[in-house]
Amino acid sequence: MRKRKKIHSKLVVAGIVCLAGAVFHIVDTGRIFQKQTIIWSEEQKGSYVQAAEKAPVYFADQTFKKRIQQEIDGVANKQKSGKAYYVSPKGNDNAKGSKKKPFRTFKRACKSLKPGDTLYVRGGIYTENIRLGKKQSGTKKKYVTICNYPGEEPVISGKKKKAELMKITGASYLRISGLEFQDAKGQDSCGIKIAPGSHHIVISGNKIHQISVPDPKKEDHCANGILLFGEKAKKEIHNILIYNNNLYDCQTGWAECISVAANCRNINVISNRIKNTGNIGIDVTGNYGYCSDPAKDFPRKCLIYQNRVEQCVSPYATSYGIYVDGAKEVQILKNQVRKCSGGIEIGAEEKPPKEEYSTSDILVQDNRIVDNIENGITVGGYQKNLGWVKNVRILNNRCKNNGKDNAILTLAKCKNITLKQNTFQNTSGDAAVVYAEFPEKYTKNIQFQNNKYYNGHSKNKTLFVYRGKTYTSFSKWKKVVGKQAGVYQK
Repeated sequence: MRKRKKIHSKLVVAGIVCLAGAVFHIVDTGRIFQKQTIIWSEEQKGSYVQAAEKAPVYFADQTFKKRIQQEIDGVANKQKSGKAYYVSPKGNDNAKGSKKKPFRTFKRACKSLKPGDTLYVRGGIYTENIRLGKKQSGTKKKYVTICNYPGEEPVISGKKKKAELMKITGASYLRISGLEFQDAKGQDSCGIKIAPGSHHIVISGNKIHQISVPDPKKEDHCANGILLFGEKAKKEIHNILIYNNNLYDCQTGWAECISVAANCRNINVISNRIKNTGNIGIDVTGNYGYCSDPAKDFPRKCLIYQNRVEQCVSPYATSYGIYVDGAKEVQILKNQVRKCSGGIEIGAEEKPPKEEYSTSDILVQDNRIVDNIENGITVGGYQKNLGWVKNVRILNNRCKNNGKDNAILTLAKCKNITLKQNTFQNTSGDAAVVYAEFPEKYTKNIQFQNNKYYNGHSKNKTLFVYRGKTYTSFSKWKKVVGKQAGVYQK
């Protein structure tokens, strides 16, 4: 079950300094946009290798990389090689499953599926929870596909009761496309859940909405739109594509809309639209003890690329559009995050048994973070006694009009952080441009390079809080962090 001990602590420091009659209230929050990508080689974990490609390198084995590209190029439907079966609310399970004589239930239809086969789902409302396992698996060259019949809109409904509308357990080489999942209400309800042992799965072009939990403000009341829950040490979830799905109007409580948790590797979340989900939009999280092996209790090698996340606002905590918490080797590239509580956060809510399991090797590049309520970008564990966030590059992001009464960029417990060629600008308000309350012991090796800063005030009446000290002019702060920090301009 997906449960978070904390979403994010609202660390409030009120009345730090007055400028032109304003009182600044800093709330802990967070994150980010452009073109050249940076990837890691297998031989150089933790280091960065520049790549001149326009598109990112997907985290996948070679066969799955090809599959991802086929999906993005719109030719995945042409890869079908087996039989076609049909299911319809008007069908009959004693029928042959043909177009003229379809099956009635998924349970019956899925029993017939072999590698290369396609199950076409006719339009209408289905109230059956779909269960897929090893017997529904395809092969590297012959995926099993479950998709809508062209031009029709099948709906999988939970009837406003507790439900995991689709659960995939131990299946592989499987594609789910063109279905609509809705109306699941209850603790741990979910649109699509991918369980341990599942791999080479494509979730593409689906709609997920009205997934909710009762009393969402109550701690550990959780629901998810899409959940990858890697709770088994010996059954890794790997080689997954979540592409071009539309998730909206959910109430996920203390969980997230798209959540990748624990023992997961090679996960690609690409070109999804997420809006109004009640909490965090996309979350990659680990070190919670869900997996019994601490060395596998966190996601590795995850790509979050070209997603649009909007209006993900929690009523009780700072909910970020995109959040990395206890994961390694994650790339967050070319996303748009707008009107959420916070933009992008790279955090650490738990302290792992070894520092090597900490949140690390994260790239945040070419993102647009605009009009988020409390913060733009946040990096670091929010308490000194929690885990480190380390080896993070924040490059060429456009961060505008975020946290107008709080902070644009927040740094907490972190080390080896590079912030280069970003825009941290608000056109008005009283935000701290940079807010880092912890002393140098907890904010190590922070490099500011060629960024643009502005919070609506002149450079001589602005606000930076760095390593526990307050600076009311840009020049004073720049002397501390270095001449290469960049410029203060509107």
